[in-house]
This record gives sequence, C-alpha cells and structure tokens, in this order.
Amino acid sequence: MAVSIRIGIIGAGMAGLTLARGLSDRADVSIFEKSHGVGGRMATRWIDGVSYDHGAQYLTIRDARFHDALEAARAEGLVEPWSGQVASLGEDGLIERTAKGTIRYVGNPSMNALPKFLSGGIDIHPHAQVGAISGEPGRWFVSVRDSTEGPFDWVVTAAPAPQSARLLPARFAHHDKLGSVEMNACFTLMTTLRHFARFPFAAAHVDDPVINWISLNNTKPGRPSTPCLVANSNSVWADVNIENPLDSIKQQMLEALRLYVQIDPDEAQAATVHRWRHANVQQAAGEPYLIDRDSQLAACGDWCIAGRVEAAFLSGAGLGDALAAIIEAAE
Repeated sequence: MAVSIRIGIIGAGMAGLTLARGLSDRADVSIFEKSHGVGGRMATRWIDGVSYDHGAQYLTIRDARFHDALEAARAEGLVEPWSGQVASLGEDGLIERTAKGTIRYVGNPSMNALPKFLSGGIDIHPHAQVGAISGEPGRWFVSVRDSTEGPFDWVVTAAPAPQSARLLPARFAHHDKLGSVEMNACFTLMTTLRHFARFPFAAAHVDDPVINWISLNNTKPGRPSTPCLVANSNSVWADVNIENPLDSIKQQMLEALRLYVQIDPDEAQAATVHRWRHANVQQAAGEPYLIDRDSQLAACGDWCIAGRVEAAFLSGAGLGDALAAIIEAAE
C-alpha cells in the first residue's frame, strides 16, 4: 500500500483550513494552531454572555469559487447577509450613508462559525505554537513546546507574513517576497451599551487619527440582543502604539470614540481591548501563494493577495491545487 504524503500546516485561519480541506483526500494533513480555537482573525469573544466579533467584521463574496465554497455553510444558516446600515463619519458627524450595492456577510451566530464548520474532520492541534521548522526536504519537523512533530513531506505556513518569515528555514526560496509584505497592527475595543437608540446606524467607517471603524455587533444575525459596540483603531496609530500598555490604549480609544458615540462611565470602565499585531495588509506579496518545490516548503494567507477573508480562501485554495497536482504527478 502506498505511503500517504504527510503535510504539516501552521495556522488554522481561513487560508490554512481551506488548504487542509482541499488536500484531505490526497494527503495526511495536520494543522498546528497556537490558539485554543480555529479561525484566526475570524474571531469572536464572549464577555458576560455578550458576543463581540473582535477580528474580521464581515466578508464579501466577489469570486465564483469562494461563492461555491460557501454554499454548504449558507445552506445551514452559518453565513448570513448583514443588512445593517453602514455610514461614514468625520469629526463633524455624519458624512454619508454607504450605498447598498455591497452585500456584507457574517458568520451566524458568530464570525468563527464559518471556520468551525470548515474545520470538521481535519486533524487540528490547538495550543500548539510552533517555535521552529527543522530538517530537510521530505523530512521536515516542527517544534511545538517540548515536543517535535513529524516528519512531514511538506510544511506550509498559513500564518501572517512576519511570522512565516521567522519560521521558514533560510533555504525557502521566497524570503524576498515575504520580506516585501507590509502588515499593520490593530487594536479592538469592546463594550456594552445601555441605550441602543443613540447609535443611528449599524456601523460606520470613521475618519479619525485613532479609530477607523465602529459597529453595533448585536445588529448582526444571530447575536445576543444586548447592545454592544466594537471599535477598531486606525492602523497607522496602532503601529506607532503597538507596544504600549492596553490600559493606555483603552483610554485613548475611548476618548476618540466619545467624539462619535456617547459612552457612560460604567461602560467605559467595563471596556476591553484586544491587540492584533498583524491585522491588516498594507502591501501584499503580489502572488496568490508562495511555493518552493525544491525545499518542499510553502506559505499562504490573505497577505499574498489582499486583506480580505476571500483573499485568504483563494490563497489556500490555489496552493491546495498546486500541491494536489504535485502529489498526483508523484503517484
């Protein structure tokens, strides 16, 4: 009986999950994920019975392949349109309401509902932060805390570009492309609100030096009814302040937020901040994925194409096609 190709994937976000699903019937695939759950930036946090999508706020569907891949999840109600009104705000208040041409979708009942669905049947190792990749082509090992996993015929990083650059051995042929990628940080502030009526739209893009997005998370399908707010920081401001204490970040974001939304003292006191070191893609790699056939190493992620959920899917799907062709040719 032929020995199955073993592939190790680092990262259980949209790109890593898409890649694993595409190869699951052709190879023995394992995913190593540093967090306790799947989804990467398609993340949801629960605080006192209230849910906050503190990563990706929504997704759009432009590509036919992505549309088809979501059909099963949509049929089960795990992906739903979000019809809430989105506005644009400046310091003087409402600038304009966004036209309704773009359909925004969200996971139901949370953004991580979609990656949870995609992870079904895949061998995933949670709480497995990879510290190093060692070995040689065809016999790669990944170090996870005090253990070594492998050998793997191929190892793929589906982590943000800076993390992938640190992990992939020097012999990987595309370190120059990895080095060209620019990613920005982001802080997300989350708090409950006592009065829904004072927020006249579901979400808003904000022209502000500190924050650039505000949304009522409870307006999304399937969420608890408790009014709750999510605010994302301006990416340039986040890069400058990335190492500052979260208490300081929280106070500065609250001060900025009060220009647009009334925040009571008890709401401000209960607010929570999450730090994303690599959240937004400023300069993409310009390739759908990075693959080195000689070293049998590869990388994928939204940073290859653009900072969208759909881009992460297309990167993982494209790399899956390329690896499937290599496996088929070797059989």
